[in-house]
Formats: sequence, C-alpha cells, structure tokens
Amino acid sequence: MKILSIIFILTAISTNSQTHRYIYELKYRPEAGAANYKKQLMVLDVNPDDIKYYDYKFLEKDSLNQLHKSQDRTWTSQIPVSRKKDSDKNINYVLIGDNIYSYPTEDKMQWSLEKETKQQDGLSLQKAVTKYGGRHWVAWFTKDIPFNQGPYKFQGLPGLIMEINDTEDNFIFKLVKSTNLPATYDTSNILEVRYGDKPIPTNEKTVIKKAIEYFNNPLNDIRQEFINNKISSFEYNGVKYKPEELSGLIKEEQEYILKNYNPIELDKSFPYKKP
Repeated sequence: MKILSIIFILTAISTNSQTHRYIYELKYRPEAGAANYKKQLMVLDVNPDDIKYYDYKFLEKDSLNQLHKSQDRTWTSQIPVSRKKDSDKNINYVLIGDNIYSYPTEDKMQWSLEKETKQQDGLSLQKAVTKYGGRHWVAWFTKDIPFNQGPYKFQGLPGLIMEINDTEDNFIFKLVKSTNLPATYDTSNILEVRYGDKPIPTNEKTVIKKAIEYFNNPLNDIRQEFINNKISSFEYNGVKYKPEELSGLIKEEQEYILKNYNPIELDKSFPYKKP
C-alpha cells in the first residue's frame, strides 16, 4: 500500500504524462434494496483537454479486438460519460435495445467541506458531502493529488476523490489503481464510436421516450419479422424458438430490465411500469 501511495503522488505531480488514469472499484446494488452487490472496475482518464469515464471492460475488449481484428460490442450497465475539462456539461452514452444514444446534461454540484479527515495509504483525506441525482453522497478526497475530478460526474473538490458512496450504500466507489500514459489514450473506437457504430446524438427527453418504448415492446424486430415474412421460428441468443414462445421471452426481458435497474441518478430514473 505504501507503493501505491507513491504512485498516486507521482501521478499527480508528473508533467510529461498525457493521460492520468485512475481505476475505481465500483460496488453497486443491481436493484434497489438488493442484499448482494455486483462489482466492476471503472476507468477515469484525466486528459489535457477532457475527462473520460467508462467501464474497464472497454479497455480489455479494445485490446482483444485489436489483437484479433474483431468487433466485440460488449456494453456496460453503467453510463459512460465524457466532458471537457473544467466543465459541468457531460455527454452521456446509453444502450437501449440495439442502439447507443449520446445526449448532453449539465451537472452542477454544490459541495460542503467537512472538518473530518483521515489518513489512508500515506495520504491525507478530507470528507465532503453533496446531494446529487436524488441521493446524498459522502466523498473522501485528497489535496495531495491536485485534480478536481472523481468517478462518474463527481468533480469540483480541491483534490482527487479517493472514495465516494451514497448514504444508503447503493453505489460505493474506491480508487484502487493509478497509472500514467505517455500520450492521450484514444477512446474513439470504444466510446465516441462503438466499433463503427456511432452513437445517435439526441436529448435526455428522447432517451427516456426510447427507453419506455423498448421496455413496453422489447424484441419488436422479431415480432415484425413474423408479421412481414411469416417465419415459422426465430433464433434469440443462440437458441431457436417458435412464434408462440415470443410472449414469454418478452416478459422475461421486461423482468430482467426491472431486476437490473437501479440508476445512479435516482431523480432521472426511467418510469418503467411492471407489466
């Protein structure tokens, strides 16, 4: 852990690196009130001109795709975001059905700095609180790393956020690794464009509409195939089904969405209604 502390400090003071990369472990409840957590690693790239936040799986898949010249389009349950440095305006990326949409939001945060401090891995951390997205958040940041950034859209403190969680522990972020890259990391094929598929630019209102439309009528492409081509069977996730089994699959898809929907911004949750 002492070594990690040295790496953190070197990352902060380095002037030659073009991307300061911070990797957070995210523990989250897939459904509100769930007893068990899911875990995944999230990447925060602090670049000279912008900030990128995305799933670590994107990096893994990018390396494999380049190695094998493949086009794996694995997505993520967490919303990736990008923004210009020192800006409150974020670009959000979300998958709905088979389409990825990008849309802008303005996300200002009002922090209250607390007197409480603690030592961790040789760094001095200070407590801060805010209310954002319909949740109350507690953050621990360090002035030893002078970047006013953190995971997701959290930013604006006088130092890097090392830990942050909502007070009901639905989402718990902890910084677990940092590194410097000699040049700005190119995310153009994993974020701004998803392996040839450019996200459809739109607005938040349209995204909500599209999400509700998909939830109310998932697998619509297969339904239309029945209507237009009068097919006698169809394949879904590698399994063949008969037309009369479609309604059961639709119900399963809706149940899956509900069981895996616990948005980080509670006040902007999609108003799904149980079928």
